[in-house]
Amino acid sequence: MTPERWRQVTEMFHAALACDASARTRYLEHACAGDRALREEVEGLLSAHAKTGLFGESPLVASSTHRSRLEPGVILGPYRIDRLIGAGGMGEVYRARDPRLGRDVAIKVLPQTVAGDPSRLRRFEQEARAIAALSHPNVLTIFDVAIGEPAYLVTDFSKGHAACADQARSAPLTS
Repeated sequence: MTPERWRQVTEMFHAALACDASARTRYLEHACAGDRALREEVEGLLSAHAKTGLFGESPLVASSTHRSRLEPGVILGPYRIDRLIGAGGMGEVYRARDPRLGRDVAIKVLPQTVAGDPSRLRRFEQEARAIAALSHPNVLTIFDVAIGEPAYLVTDFSKGHAACADQARSAPLTS
């Protein structure tokens, strides 16, 4: 598998994981657009995650008890938090507004529950550097990173992730 393909698979995995379980199938149908191999790779990661509760690290919180740490209206650096988009093994992702440039952004925050772990903080920094090193239309652009309290990174906001959450609320459940 090429590095670009792996990046595509892992990004889609994280996006699918951010969806409610009831919306994942619909999300994958749309996002994979008939690429059967891509869908099988993502579904394999989702299956492994469901069986172990892990994808390279310990889960942060049980999703049923997850409470957003950053409430709408909170200011983080220069960004105003709008809402929680999703949470996963390495952080919580929020939709926010950058008032300096008048644009919506996504902010991934390393939760306080793991921010004191040097290995998690190191992986978070590595993720920011890896994203910054890539330039491709299918890869998010990183705008900012802060390694402090809290540690966060800021990327362009992909409406596909928010649409997934909206779709989950409005679409009927299927088996």
